[in-house]
This record gives sequence, C-alpha cells and structure tokens, in this order.
Amino acid sequence: MMVKLIYTKSIDIYMSKILAVNASPRRGGNCETIVNAITDGAMRFTSNMLDIVNLNTLRLMNGCQACMGCKFTGSCVAKDDLTPILSLVKESDSIIVATPVYFGHASAQYKVFEDRLFSFIEKDGSGVLPSGKKLVTIVTCEDDVEIAETVADEIEWMFVNYFSFNAVGRIVLAAKGSKNAAKKNDELMEKAILLGKEL
Repeated sequence: MMVKLIYTKSIDIYMSKILAVNASPRRGGNCETIVNAITDGAMRFTSNMLDIVNLNTLRLMNGCQACMGCKFTGSCVAKDDLTPILSLVKESDSIIVATPVYFGHASAQYKVFEDRLFSFIEKDGSGVLPSGKKLVTIVTCEDDVEIAETVADEIEWMFVNYFSFNAVGRIVLAAKGSKNAAKKNDELMEKAILLGKEL
C-alpha cells in the first residue's frame, strides 16, 4: 500500500479588530448599507473581530465638557454610553466612520463622537493612540458631492494629523433623495467590499 505524505505549511493569521461607527440617524439608509458592505468584505474568510456602533441608538451621549480631566487621568472622565465606544477606538486596528451631510457638515451624532476623541490627546497636543490604525471614511449627501468630499477631507485630516491613522479609502455618495441609492449601485457595493478586504 502506498502512503502519500502531505506536508502542510503553518500560516500565521493575524486577527484584526475593526470598529465601524455609523453616525447616521437613519436605520437601513445609505450609510448603514455601505458600512455593512465594507464589513462584509472585511470579515470574509477571516477571524477578524468586528464591532458596529450606531451612535443614534446610544441613549446617553454627552459632548466634550472641556473639563480637561482627561489630561490628568489619560481617558475621558465623562461616563455615558459613549465611554465603551471610546475604549473600542483605542483597541481597534481599523475604524470605519460613516456620516451623512447635514447643513454642510457631518451629523451632530458624529460631531459628539469626534469631540470626545479629544481625550486621546496629551497636554502637549500629541496623540496617545497607537499610530498606523486604518481609516475608511463614508460620507453620504443629497446631491452636493463637493461638500461631501470636504466633509470627508476634514474627517480624514483629524484622524491622520492628530492620531497618525492611515486613510486607506473613502466612499462619497450623492443619494439624490433615495434611501436605497447605495444598494442599487453595484459598482459602489463592489468598491465597499474591496475596501473591507484592506482592513
């Protein structure tokens, strides 16, 4: 009887921690659809860990109080539903941020989240988060893509300049009033899945 020996090579699989922060108040809308497509790409055939947070579902989420307590404790001293999310920001290797454009800016939900990231900045202005975390930015709008791109630029600038994130990609969508614009755009969905594979 012939015995066939099969040699297998050990492959180290790095498990990445991914955090998706959806700052849209609209459930099932374009932001959520794109987030789901990106996370689908990120989780395919991997052992990555994923947390998806819909900021609008948090019952108590206070803005930064400018108390400067974080400069002495090393973390935000405000205790609310956003506190564990800030811990996830610190622990994650990649962050997906999604927001619609309201009145020419990111949503109020996103702004509260962003302001609380001030707790990750030292007294001297340096960031305390580990550098090299990956960032994907999603911005949806009604029809003014130029404004949406500006919002995406501002989000990326904050993460890159304060915390040395690596902006690996963005998706900007003009929905033209359609809640299902992203879902109906096959090219955009494919791009989202491919972006997820970068995380």
